[in-house]
Amino acid sequence: MSDGAAETESISLNHAREQTLEADSWSDNDSALGDDTQSTTTSLSESIYSYRQEHGRTYHAYKDGQYVFPNDEREQDRLDLQHHMCNLTYRRLHLAPLRSPRHALDIGTGTGIWAMDFADQYPNCEVTGIDLSPGQPSFVPPNLKYIIDDAEELWVYDHRFDYVHCRLMAGCFADPEKLIQQAFDNLEPGGYLEFQDYGLPCRSVDDTLDGTSLEKWGILMCEAARKLGRPMGTEVSEKYRGWMEAVGFVEIEEQHFMWPSNPWPKDKYMKELGNWNMINILEGLEGFCLALMTRGLGWKKEEVDVFVAKVSSDVKNRGIHAYYPMPVVWGRKPLTAN
Repeated sequence: MSDGAAETESISLNHAREQTLEADSWSDNDSALGDDTQSTTTSLSESIYSYRQEHGRTYHAYKDGQYVFPNDEREQDRLDLQHHMCNLTYRRLHLAPLRSPRHALDIGTGTGIWAMDFADQYPNCEVTGIDLSPGQPSFVPPNLKYIIDDAEELWVYDHRFDYVHCRLMAGCFADPEKLIQQAFDNLEPGGYLEFQDYGLPCRSVDDTLDGTSLEKWGILMCEAARKLGRPMGTEVSEKYRGWMEAVGFVEIEEQHFMWPSNPWPKDKYMKELGNWNMINILEGLEGFCLALMTRGLGWKKEEVDVFVAKVSSDVKNRGIHAYYPMPVVWGRKPLTAN
């Protein structure tokens, strides 16, 4: 089998819209773990590194409160693991059909690992990664730079972009439609915007998710996000196509993938992906819940701790055949656009 055929097969295996997964058989004895930027950016002052500390975790200081997940070393390690999962899922850094991009923007670059890989793949492209938190590596490809910046503020860059990338950011923006409009306005004609995102609450191929703490977790996360004014999950990711059409993007494409909640699928590829995702969720679960549920729902930390324990048990339960929808949506700015 050629590399291209293998890649196509791997992607088709993970296509959530058409796929029905078969659960593997298992027993209780089985283990589940198998230069000048004054006009466009904020300077890296000491205050940016004075992270907010809350319930034993640290959070970004610049624009405090906008992003509800931690930025500590534990979370950075999880984000790098998540990057590995994306590579397994998509088999490429982007699905948009790019042709020799000259300028690219990575919104919410996090640890900067995707931006580094993209800069390596396109050495003639100037890549900019922006985030509310510092902490990206110092030794990077010469065509890559990181900036502490807020994508929700007015974009005032000295050039337009050929590609804007936004991965797993549903829940980060108060007004996703405004972000999409800014991306459109700051793209070169023919340039692409791409969202690689997630759906929440979880879904299931059968009724095994019904009434579980895992199901309740996704519902509560979305409720808390709404109360904090930054909707997340499916409430955002299922609307990208409509929002992009409304501002003028054309040739909008969508592909749907899935991440199993743990290694419950029988299929070998999906089982591996589920195993990685189980680790991903277990490592991130406390961080996902703490700020959202204490700030958004008024829970006490002790209540969150108890709930996290219950959800963790469900995450490891291969009798629950759950998965997370993972949609990818991209569109092109018309060649005749201003």
